[in-house]
Order: sequence, then structure tokens, then C-alpha cells
Amino acid sequence: MRRLRRPSREGERGQALVEFAITLPILLFLLLGIADFARAWNVYEVLTDAGREAARLAVVDNGSTEADVRAVVRAAAGRAGISVQDEQIVIEEGATRGEPTTVTITHGQELRWVGWMMGLVGADRVLNFTVASTMRRE
Repeated sequence: MRRLRRPSREGERGQALVEFAITLPILLFLLLGIADFARAWNVYEVLTDAGREAARLAVVDNGSTEADVRAVVRAAAGRAGISVQDEQIVIEEGATRGEPTTVTITHGQELRWVGWMMGLVGADRVLNFTVASTMRRE
């Protein structure tokens, strides 16, 4: 009875380790990139909601001032841990009933984990958002 020989695996020692070492940085970069951009999207959504809240306060005839509108933006953004300065908030109020009032917020969100890689290729590490909410004065 003749026995079949199995092929030798001596030349494949450590192959799985090398493949893992090659793919691990790519997988980590993708995972951290997803987390970075998810946080940036969250910041964008928070700023959009803050702009809507502020625009709504500005158009309702309740005696609110520009300082009140700015405070609403800062408070709404602050609930998500985002710091917005007064210079980043622009309010264009309509003078009479029916005219539009626009609240514009500009904010830069730094990419933490992927930012250093973007910096290596000369790209900006900060995503700049400009969010505008417009409502008609009541």
C-alpha cells in the first residue's frame, strides 16, 4: 500500500503573521477614519440644530436680543461639548414681519486621528463647517 505525501509547508512559516502585519495598519486607519468623520458629522448636526433653535428665537416676536440668540447657539452647542465663540455667529435679522432672518454659524472641527495623515500630504487637518438657518419673521 502506497502512502500519499502531503505537500511541505516549510516555506510558508510566518505567512499569516506577515499578512496580518501588512493589513493591520490599513484596517486601523479605516476604523479611526470612520470614527473621526462620524464625530465631524455629529458636530455638523449639532450646529445645524443650534442654528435652527437660534433662528426660531430670533423670528418669534418675544423681545429677544442678539445676545439672547447668541446665547442659545452657545448653549445648544455646549450641550454636545462644542465651543462656539460670538465671532463665529452671524445674525441677519429681517426688520419687518415676513422678512427672512438668517443665523449663520462657522466652526472648524479638527480631525484627531486621521488629521496627522492628512497633514503629511499637505491637506488641512480641520474640516470647516458653515451652517445657515433661515426663517421668516413672525
